[in-house]
Amino acid sequence: MNRDFDVIVCGAGPAGSTCGRLLARRGARVLLVDKAVFPRYKPCGGGLTGKAQGELESGWENLVEDGTREVVFYHRQKNPLVITFPEPVIQMVSRERLDNWLLEGAAAAGAVVRDGYKVAAVVETAQGVEVRGADGTAFRGRFLVGADGARSLVRRSLPFVTGAAAGVTLECELEVEAGLLDQYQGRVYLSYGGIPAGYGWIFPKGDHLSVGIGSFTRRVKGLKGYFLDFCRGMGLKVPEGVRCRGAVIPAADGRIGALHTARALLVGDAAGLVDPFSGEGIYYALRSGRLAAEVLYAALEGRERLENYTRRVQEEIAPSLHYAARIARVVYALTPVVHRLVTANPEVARRLVTVLFGAATYEDLWRYLVERYAIFRRFHH
Repeated sequence: MNRDFDVIVCGAGPAGSTCGRLLARRGARVLLVDKAVFPRYKPCGGGLTGKAQGELESGWENLVEDGTREVVFYHRQKNPLVITFPEPVIQMVSRERLDNWLLEGAAAAGAVVRDGYKVAAVVETAQGVEVRGADGTAFRGRFLVGADGARSLVRRSLPFVTGAAAGVTLECELEVEAGLLDQYQGRVYLSYGGIPAGYGWIFPKGDHLSVGIGSFTRRVKGLKGYFLDFCRGMGLKVPEGVRCRGAVIPAADGRIGALHTARALLVGDAAGLVDPFSGEGIYYALRSGRLAAEVLYAALEGRERLENYTRRVQEEIAPSLHYAARIARVVYALTPVVHRLVTANPEVARRLVTVLFGAATYEDLWRYLVERYAIFRRFHH
């Protein structure tokens, strides 16, 4: 096997596979490595927003397990507010299947895939990059992409400047009786206020429910207790010994640091590109993977430098994250007030879902809120 590549991508999630596919399709020699063997389980709600759907090539439709037309907002598992839409606003997929499909797409485009390959070290020199595996093998490349998630080894190994704060989630797949499952189909349940700086969710899948809680602060303790409280409040039985999986979620605040070095880029979770209000990361993974591929292709031809990637993320992605962070600060600091306000004016909730769907921006929503509500004006500065 050849050990020299144009681009080595560490991590074969949505960001890495997208970047690898687009580069390989244009004739670049791409190596895509991941420590997991695919298909692999991934703790994630697996909701594809309209923005994410817009970044995918056709074929993703075959992966959909449920289409959501109703979003139900709760405050501490009480006082539900139901918002109904004529079209599905979120499509539910299994991350195991989505990520595998994206990786197969990269391989079909010509990328060399090495899954089950644990990276032990990455080194950058003036001439290029080297990736060394735990098995003693090494690969050389002209450029490197860190698509290796929230705990990115690439980010820790090279002089990037990222200021993403991290949060935590706990999620499990709950089997429920068929009759009960029908009640959940077509709906997403979100409950704020029961967990510090975060929320709980129930997402329906083909034959089970994806249930979880997340907090945008690392300081939260006793996640399992919050999780069980959430399930009890929502009338869900959690069987003894059910396996819950925790994950770290980076949450950007719109302040993007240097996501490039001379020969490497960070994409997706590794770059901290996650919505700080909803925790959604799939769209930002797909989008940053595409931007990285465009800049790298130009760099391979000697037309661009990698700093253009950071600049494009700052221009095209950061503003959305900045306004999402502003909204999150108010909502998570004053959840009871905000839930009363939303219940009195469901248009706020409808607009929020429209933003998540991609038909409007966080900036639009922020301006709408600031014009109408003093609590948002107080946080305006």
